[in-house]
Amino acid sequence: MQNVVLSILVNGMMAALLLVTIVYCWRLNNRIRILQDSKSELARIIREFNESTERATQSIADIHEATNRISENIQHKIDRANFLATDLDMLIEKGGRLTSPAAAAPRASSSAAAAPSAATPRAPRPESAMAAAAGNIAGVTPLADADMPRRAAPGTARPRSRAEQEILSALKSKNEGR
Repeated sequence: MQNVVLSILVNGMMAALLLVTIVYCWRLNNRIRILQDSKSELARIIREFNESTERATQSIADIHEATNRISENIQHKIDRANFLATDLDMLIEKGGRLTSPAAAAPRASSSAAAAPSAATPRAPRPESAMAAAAGNIAGVTPLADADMPRRAAPGTARPRSRAEQEILSALKSKNEGR
């Protein structure tokens, strides 16, 4: 009898352990199923992340290319502005050389009128000097085609700057005044 009780006790313990094992396996199976579902979800998330990274890389490349184009455009405009500034400085200098003898002539005549005995008559300026001064203006190199404003049609004369127009009008008025 003692053997029978011991046998029932061992069998009951085995049944309890088997029941605990079955419950544990059932819970483990649920967790594994959740993990596999998460694995497919994780694969989808990684795929989307990879696509987003590729789009970001392409966007950065596009931005870099656009930045280079803008930088080249700005550099071209800076170079053109420097060229125009140099051209304008040269025109101003030539205009100053043309107008300085004309500006000095009225001062000399007013000082001659104030002191007629001390003033010596000045030799008139030869025509060749005026022609040379006009030649200096005419000898200014025009802008290259690449530097012409885009609004000018091909084959038309480039528009003159205000400084050029003033210098040319001063020369015309000097030539008409003679």
